[in-house]
Amino acid sequence: MSYNYPIRIVPLGGMPNVHDNMYVYESADDIFIVDCGMGFPDEGVPGVDLTIPDITYLKDKISKIRGFVVTHGHEDHIGGFPYIIPELGGQIPIYASKLTAGFIREKFREFDIDLRLINVVGDRQPIQLGIFEVKMIPVTHSVPDTKHLVIKTPYGNIYHGSDFKFDWTPVGQELPDIQSITRAGAEGVTLLLSDCLRGEKKGYSLSEASVEDSLEREFRDESNRVVLTTMSSNISRIQQALWVAKRNNRKVAFVGFSIERNVKVAAELGFLKIPPRLVIDKRKIGTLPKNEQCLIIAGSQGQLGSSLEKIATGEHKVVHLDPGDKVIFSSDPIPGNEANVYRLVDMLSAHQLEVIYYDIADDLHVSGHASSSELMMLIAMTKPKYVLPTGGTYRHMIQYGKLAAKMGLASDHILMPENQVIVLEPTGIVHYGEKLDIKSVYVESGQIFRSDAPLTDRKLMYQEGVVIAAITIRQHTLDLDLIPKGLTPPVGNDILSDIKGQLLTILRPDDITRDKLYSKDRIAKEVSRLFVAKIGKNPLVIPIIIES
Repeated sequence: MSYNYPIRIVPLGGMPNVHDNMYVYESADDIFIVDCGMGFPDEGVPGVDLTIPDITYLKDKISKIRGFVVTHGHEDHIGGFPYIIPELGGQIPIYASKLTAGFIREKFREFDIDLRLINVVGDRQPIQLGIFEVKMIPVTHSVPDTKHLVIKTPYGNIYHGSDFKFDWTPVGQELPDIQSITRAGAEGVTLLLSDCLRGEKKGYSLSEASVEDSLEREFRDESNRVVLTTMSSNISRIQQALWVAKRNNRKVAFVGFSIERNVKVAAELGFLKIPPRLVIDKRKIGTLPKNEQCLIIAGSQGQLGSSLEKIATGEHKVVHLDPGDKVIFSSDPIPGNEANVYRLVDMLSAHQLEVIYYDIADDLHVSGHASSSELMMLIAMTKPKYVLPTGGTYRHMIQYGKLAAKMGLASDHILMPENQVIVLEPTGIVHYGEKLDIKSVYVESGQIFRSDAPLTDRKLMYQEGVVIAAITIRQHTLDLDLIPKGLTPPVGNDILSDIKGQLLTILRPDDITRDKLYSKDRIAKEVSRLFVAKIGKNPLVIPIIIES
């Protein structure tokens, strides 16, 4: 290794960002990567299924990559693997805890990726990745088997503290390994990367165990079906729902590909304890009286095409709900996803279902993320020289920075990058590096593309509509037809006639036949200009030239 070359930390999912988690740790000769997540697109990109990190930075560095280390099994940390592993040559090893490895293994089976890439690693077991040594430290979160990472480098230790909270009564999880965290602090931590998503919240996040009594209240004395929706990886929540259903003499059916898959993996690996004779096939549960039915369903984030969304639209092939049935949202909207969730709540409510969600009962979900006191506790235990908030938006990073300042860190030791490399020098100094040219990368129907012209056109159609300008050339005359689609309010015939008249005074048949490519561009610009002038809309214009 060249000891003049710094350690570089490169956030390929963008920063600040809640989703698409992917952090590259790079030396002169070695790279390892923490997590490989996905996200959901905003409403301005219709038709896109999901987003993944932009790995352009890695394309000429694949030979340096020693492996992935994965912190936990949430989709925003593992959902990108099926798309990114093939892009990187398909031969990079992955190191993960037992449950996380189980979730990844099921994805790889679905996408026909080599399962031998996946390695299960025990707690505190050293993973040697070139010059980097990485150890996993157990913490608690909303999915079991979550880990923090202690990363040893020649220039100082880094503590990668991804999503966590300190839960002293966890459901189906180990207690946080406080001893190993404080030992890391005693050995010296140069840089702490820390979850910051709930830095705005005072005090401590509630224990997962507190949800069980709230679920009991909603199940007790209910005469109709009870439907519970939560994150499909929230195994601890599903465990409590099973216990409550059993006490209330209800059979349980799991509905939805992701939740059925995750329940299967968690039960096989011992992270979910399913009481005997409790679970019934979803195709048979309808034969039971309604007060003996409980459905646990995927789709709590309002995802298009999810099982709950199909039920709300009446498109599900197996499950149909009746007026009065109770639907419990045991999750909060992911930041940025609120509109999708409320849209689904409205759709369900329109069918006279009793929908219980956060604004009605805020005790049916607890966050898996640390609140301000827990974040300060992690700073106190690790004693870092520098801190870098992760996994939040800019406002979350700002609030975390205020907490770090309270803990005595100087302002220039509290890093707030915006799509920038973080550099650890051989001297132990940490500073900002260059800006990254990170594009949004979209997956649609299995195809991957970066956000350039095709998506710009789609956004334009989504926001402004489209106009087809069909021009027919007959000898030395022009016929013009304008066909507007998706413009609101609809364009009147008088306005279309006026625009057509102005265009026919501008365009000449000889010019169009002489240079069709130039003419199409000119037609598009003129049509756009006239629509902006007449109705204030700038639609995407598709010119078609027909010679008769």
